[in-house]
Amino acid sequence: MDLDGATDKEKASLLAWRKYRVQVNRVDTLKPVWPEKPASSL
Repeated sequence: MDLDGATDKEKASLLAWRKYRVQVNRVDTLKPVWPEKPASSL
């Protein structure tokens, strides 16, 4: 993904959502403990 035109705030938001996606994929479905969603900053 090209982020050359993105602001620092947009880049930070994208990184936070990427990390969240990884955490969601690691949730144990037998004992789910869901990660907190990133703040919507856009």
